[in-house]
Amino acid sequence: MLVVKTSKVSLFCIGLLSAPALYAQTFIDAISQSQVYGFAKSMVVYDDKKGGRLDQLTPGFGGKLGVETGIISDFKIKLAGYTATDLGLASQNAKETDLYMFDIDKKPFSVLGEAQLIYQKNHNELILGRQEISSPLIETYDYRIIPNLYQAYTFSNESFDNQRLTISYVEKMTGLDSLVSFSDFKSMSQQAYTSLALDAQGQVDADNSDILDLSTVVGHNGVWMLGWQYDKTHSLQIWNYLGVDTLNTWYADGQLKLTLNETFKASIQAQIYQVSAVGKFKNFLETKHLNADYELFGVKANLTYLPKEITFSAAYNHYTGNENTVTAFGNWGGYPEFVGIPFLNPEGQVASAVAGTQAGKLAVKLPFYYPKNLKQTLVVSYIQTQTPDKILLNTDMRIWGFIYSANLSKQLKLRLSYDDRDCSNPRYDNAYSTASLRYEF
Repeated sequence: MLVVKTSKVSLFCIGLLSAPALYAQTFIDAISQSQVYGFAKSMVVYDDKKGGRLDQLTPGFGGKLGVETGIISDFKIKLAGYTATDLGLASQNAKETDLYMFDIDKKPFSVLGEAQLIYQKNHNELILGRQEISSPLIETYDYRIIPNLYQAYTFSNESFDNQRLTISYVEKMTGLDSLVSFSDFKSMSQQAYTSLALDAQGQVDADNSDILDLSTVVGHNGVWMLGWQYDKTHSLQIWNYLGVDTLNTWYADGQLKLTLNETFKASIQAQIYQVSAVGKFKNFLETKHLNADYELFGVKANLTYLPKEITFSAAYNHYTGNENTVTAFGNWGGYPEFVGIPFLNPEGQVASAVAGTQAGKLAVKLPFYYPKNLKQTLVVSYIQTQTPDKILLNTDMRIWGFIYSANLSKQLKLRLSYDDRDCSNPRYDNAYSTASLRYEF
């Protein structure tokens, strides 16, 4: 009888020799489990401008095509390209082309928008690289075709029921809420969209100067993002965005949900954010007797008639600040305000057009039940804004809004919108409509 004795050393050697083959097979399995994902989208934007300005009619086509591998030792990889084109149908006159459909020069473009390594284990997730982000003030959202995208290092944890903790360092961004480029990833300080415009002598001049590129003052820096979210019967979230040498913002909102009876349910919401300049940007503003310290307060009430699923809502927002306050409305892609208003451009020697603005909104959301296989809703809203005359003269607005959406199938969605804006300032006196068809895969 032959007896073979196996030592611990020989077992280790066998393991070493077999490991490459094992990992190779794991890698092959992960690749074979890869999935393609993305969306295709077509849309048209029409801006019926008043005051003798040229109208804009802009068609756009494109979407996202990505691939996600299977899991390799708790890791996976995602890559996705985005594109937006006009198929040669857009006007040759740039003034007749929508500002946000394509690149900052209004020309079609493509970008590798997602390139990330993802680690997932238990209740933890770590995403490294180019990615989409959803938060109140740093936000990827479906506005045109190519959304805001970010180069970031994001960790999240959901160990506690109904809670989520997020920590991220956001290094760069691209997208329609960027300042210097929609198609290239640039530092968060360079892409920061503030209201400050300075002339060659360093004086505030919104009429004849471009918005200041903060990176020329503070260098190329990112943003630290920390957020906590709770959502169960009621909801609460608190976020801090610390832009290195730029802006520090605290944001919080909460919702109290109430079931009144079998016929009605209601909710009450409140929000606040507080912005202040920090570091080099704060020092820079002080030399010009300017500041970037302001708050936003908001309240919202909803009432739903349960038998017909009709929801009525009323909301109010108020911005603080004065003629020397620099604001950052929609700074890095997020628009969490309960009352959405158009971007207001400062004029003359005033640092911001948003400071002191009040806005109210009434809305009703109506479902449609025919045909039964389509989920359809219509939202009708009325918004009224008021800006102090010393900030921006004759710019109070009245806006009627209509948004129709329908799920034509599980993957195909139709969205139509129309805004009729009435304002004494011709810059904001227009009728604005969009139509889009989006297919998810």
